[in-house]
Amino acid sequence: MAGHAGTVPMGHRRDALAGAAEIALLVERRCSAAPDLVGTVGRLEVLPGAVNVIPGRAMLTLDIRSPSDLVRGQAVAELVQAIHGIAAARGLGCTVAREHDQPANVCAPRLQRVLAQAMRAEGVPVKYLPSGAGHDAMAMAAICPTAMLFVRCGGGISHNPLESMTLPDADLALRVLLRALRLLALPKAKP
Repeated sequence: MAGHAGTVPMGHRRDALAGAAEIALLVERRCSAAPDLVGTVGRLEVLPGAVNVIPGRAMLTLDIRSPSDLVRGQAVAELVQAIHGIAAARGLGCTVAREHDQPANVCAPRLQRVLAQAMRAEGVPVKYLPSGAGHDAMAMAAICPTAMLFVRCGGGISHNPLESMTLPDADLALRVLLRALRLLALPKAKP
């Protein structure tokens, strides 16, 4: 409930932002406690957004990812229950709506083997990484096998203006990809 910052006593406030902050910290704690589980509150909108008004409404997004649909599903269920508990304890209304639910995508073993073969041929050590990022593989997995080739970024930074890649790394990635495509184009050997 919005109210004047100077006249509503602390014990009588129903501060939507305080509830949202508690939810964000809950997500951080819950997802930090499980390997390969990540959670992000990526957007938070607070209304009315005035310096001298207790926030009466807060809308946030929650993005939970895991290579295991079971682990992700359990975390989401626990978080939704806890979010309703936070709202109730603070006297807040709460609506949770699922906007997107994408199952984990496993890369195609054959494509992974071909990429690994191409990497070795280019002198690159092979390292398999689970990716919490969906990329185009997430959309394409419904219609064809997918695999991903990662190119290192300066400092490992992604989705940030500081993200960068060197020209030699780009060249190497293109050579690996071209080699993999050529390997895939070869006729399959008969058993």
